[in-house]
Amino acid sequence: MKKLIILIALILMAFSGVKAQIIEAKIKTSGQCEHCKETIEKNLRFEKGVKKVNFDIESHIVRVKFDQKKTTIQTIQIDITKLGYDADSLPADPIAYENLNACCKKQK
Repeated sequence: MKKLIILIALILMAFSGVKAQIIEAKIKTSGQCEHCKETIEKNLRFEKGVKKVNFDIESHIVRVKFDQKKTTIQTIQIDITKLGYDADSLPADPIAYENLNACCKKQK
């Protein structure tokens, strides 16, 4: 019985030290419309550590809450570029950009 109590105590101590470090980042992107919003929000939710995503179409800002122990802002920016959108100073992946709907492409 004592061994079981000690084992449970050790497990609880191990898990009590692992706390999420949730931060929020704002990423400027080239998304243009509701379709962009849906694509960005849907895909970023699958990134490990991402807790919440909101893309504001008017400001072109993606707000992402994430656990910085599981992912980084750079990883999230790269994920956005792989969808075909600019992410801060990172340009969109050219192939992904060409595959976007016409309404999602940058206004010239």
